[in-house]
Amino acid sequence: MKNSDESVEELSKKNSVPMKLKLGYSIGEITDMIAYQGFWFLTFPFYASILKINLDYITIAFIIWSIFNAFNDPILGTLSDKTKTSHLGGGRRRPWMVAMLVPLSVVMFFLFLPTGNSEILATVYMCLIMCLFDTFYTAYSINHTSLYPEMFQTNREREEVGASRRIIMIVGLLIAFVLPTFFIDELIVDTDSSISQYRITGIVMGILIFITMLIHLIYGVKEPPIEHIKEVNTLSFIESLKTSLKNKKFLILVMGSTMCWYIFTLLPIVIEIYVAGVWNRTDTGSTTLLLLITFLSSAIGVLMWQKVDSKVGSRKGLIYTMIWWGISFILMFFAPNYESLIFFMILVGIGLGGAPYFIDRNISNITDEDELNTNCRREASYYGVHAIFIRLAAILVILSINIVFSYRGFEEIDVSILDEDDVFGIKFLTTILPAIAMGIGLIFMKFFKLGREEVKEIQKKRKEICKD
Repeated sequence: MKNSDESVEELSKKNSVPMKLKLGYSIGEITDMIAYQGFWFLTFPFYASILKINLDYITIAFIIWSIFNAFNDPILGTLSDKTKTSHLGGGRRRPWMVAMLVPLSVVMFFLFLPTGNSEILATVYMCLIMCLFDTFYTAYSINHTSLYPEMFQTNREREEVGASRRIIMIVGLLIAFVLPTFFIDELIVDTDSSISQYRITGIVMGILIFITMLIHLIYGVKEPPIEHIKEVNTLSFIESLKTSLKNKKFLILVMGSTMCWYIFTLLPIVIEIYVAGVWNRTDTGSTTLLLLITFLSSAIGVLMWQKVDSKVGSRKGLIYTMIWWGISFILMFFAPNYESLIFFMILVGIGLGGAPYFIDRNISNITDEDELNTNCRREASYYGVHAIFIRLAAILVILSINIVFSYRGFEEIDVSILDEDDVFGIKFLTTILPAIAMGIGLIFMKFFKLGREEVKEIQKKRKEICKD
């Protein structure tokens, strides 16, 4: 019997995470980033600039997609929590990911199947394929992410694995944003070969998704025996959803998280037109360079924010990240030339390293507290509801773009004839709106009351229950 006065941190040092398991789990982030960020980086310009679908039609498609997700995401999350099967590898989370291995890989090609001969048909197809993609993606992502607090249950383990997965996430981001530039000559300019180039990119991304997910499943997924899983309590769908939506701490956190996801979603869409329209750099290399700098500096950011986490906790860490990010975007607005953007994108990248790290850390703390109240592990239910708000961020992004470009239309932008008002609008969209989002996020985080001391108490209670 261990000394009851022994701290959680001291106990965790005796049970460190094996490196193979840590890396195997973290590789799942590459799958996630290639799929989701690749989807955002390519889908909008493909349908708006290459197929030239009216921006109002695209906005309607995204609204329908969001309504679909309002039901799809929490349902998949609750079903995952209730899964207890010996099929497809057995467990709660693994069977879902195994089932998505082929569908998520294949759907990346079908995102770019339309030819644009009919604007209405292309819009309908866009809406349907986005819903299909999101079903496959959510079924994978929710289960992959839910394993984080389940497999790694102490602060020390979560700090280590959290840093590892966010650093490896950068590899996925680089693939999602840089790989297309090797196959697509002009992301937002229609050429004779644009559609085929987008399709080739989708095929390559699908292959990489298949390979990385397979590695993740073999080396990075560890669940209890099915006999133990069948003994675990679960809530009904309605009861689980009500419990999640009544959790004030969770709702406050996801509203702050939504503001971060607004930035995650906005930047991949507008960075190309920002570089071309504001700085007159139409070559893809100029955009790629800035993205490389941003993602590489985010690796430094992860290590920095991990230290902050260990000192002040995840709540304050997310607050400090939002402050850093907001200031970085304001400074970026005043960039005097393209060359100076290198410095400002380093600052933005450091913020990028902190936001997803702290969001997952805080959700993990919430699910730990929830377990004490419900005697159930409901990570997927919480991540399912969280996914709804992520889609809300996507709608805010599309509406922002629609408002800024409503006078002309995204598909009709010619960077060679932009006037001062056009340039200001693009700069405002790319820098000031993200800063405003961080200001709103800080207001929400002010009311989030799950700080470092509260988390220590929760982990202490959970440890006592495990001993019993």
